[in-house]
Amino acid sequence: MTGFSCDLHIHSVLSACASLDMSPKNIVHKAKEVGLDLIAITDHNMTENSLYAHILGKKIGLEVLFGMELQTQEEIHILAIFDDFHVSMEFQKQIYSLLPPIKNDVSYFGDQVVVDENDEIIRFEEKLLLNSSRLSIEEATGWIKSHGGIAIPSHVDSPTFSIISQLGFIPEDIPFDALEIKRRENIPNIIPFIMKKDIPFVSFSDAHYLNDIGKKRTILYMKEPNCKEIELALRSMR
Repeated sequence: MTGFSCDLHIHSVLSACASLDMSPKNIVHKAKEVGLDLIAITDHNMTENSLYAHILGKKIGLEVLFGMELQTQEEIHILAIFDDFHVSMEFQKQIYSLLPPIKNDVSYFGDQVVVDENDEIIRFEEKLLLNSSRLSIEEATGWIKSHGGIAIPSHVDSPTFSIISQLGFIPEDIPFDALEIKRRENIPNIIPFIMKKDIPFVSFSDAHYLNDIGKKRTILYMKEPNCKEIELALRSMR
């Protein structure tokens, strides 16, 4: 088993709330510089830029998985991570169709940009991505797990857009792989709201700026960096 230093929650320029410096090229090089072995690009309700980060990662020896930070109909954020870009794009297509048809106000929210591995702009996304899809947390997790992905509710100790802030508790019958926590010192405070006690906690950066990449990370012991091995590594932490 090898210990992989993982940051599986990083936003790129396709997230309006992220810095315009967060191109796939800059993210990959920064991740390599700070000693990460495995990352995922997890833009709000989109996965498109992860392909270009993956291509670059292959060239410099950094593993990049295909991710998304989905916002469900309950306004819960959940990380969806896949090995296969085509599966992630199938998920993106479904989620995109379930977002309200509201145009992005660039002057208020910022640009949402698809950028290739050479920092060339492919397109600007015009639909506002900072919105809830018409998919429940249970339906979303079911889709992710049935397609070989990893499902991790984001920042569960946050006062907004977390499963605890929105539902008041974490149900025991939804098969999450882990729970992302912003501050480990908050764990004792949220334990009473978690119905299934053996779900492991992980910490990732939720980076919106280059200097935040890798500031929070989780070491996972795996044979190789893929979703099946991540699932097994997380299960062994229970």
